[in-house]
Amino acid sequence: MKKLTSLLIFVGLAFNVSGQEKPKNLKEVLQDDWFVGSWETKNDEGQVSGHTFSWKIEDVLMVKEYTVNGELQSFAIISLDVDEDKVISHSYGNRRTSIGEIKINGDQFLRTVNWKTKKLSKEEAKSRVESIVTNRLASGAVQQEGVPELKENLWNYYNNTRKTSGINKWTYEKQGEDKLVMTRAVKDESGQFVKDDPVTYTRKKE
Repeated sequence: MKKLTSLLIFVGLAFNVSGQEKPKNLKEVLQDDWFVGSWETKNDEGQVSGHTFSWKIEDVLMVKEYTVNGELQSFAIISLDVDEDKVISHSYGNRRTSIGEIKINGDQFLRTVNWKTKKLSKEEAKSRVESIVTNRLASGAVQQEGVPELKENLWNYYNNTRKTSGINKWTYEKQGEDKLVMTRAVKDESGQFVKDDPVTYTRKKE
């Protein structure tokens, strides 16, 4: 009798395990890939930034690229952790690396990352400051009389107060076929997420 009971339990467990079909690939976990494509926005200074999501290997491996004025700033590899059925992103760019998790909740794409970056040397910080000042002068975002203050603020940021690690969270919300709203939140020292103003992106037509 005990052997029969044990056999029935074993068979029942085997049936339950086999009946739990795990997602076969990344696309099945995402359930929907409405965000695939190129999305762009232009700020008050005329700077165009964009996010592009594309399949590198159909249904299996995805790539995300971030550009500013057509120049690549960072990219991420998005894949499935088959052991935990989690969608993981590994991002690289601007001396920063991060690893995070992605979730799809209907018309919302949620991305949370732990990032870290190398502290700039004084020479590197000076070069970064000069580059930003030059670009802002060229775009008309700052006038010559405002350069000293801008340089001082940038130098204090890159040389003194710039963080080298943290946790960020992005929410991309679909609003129609050709519009999404992105909101970034940064985890502060108290452990609370502080949101930036939302940014509206439109789908770039091929």
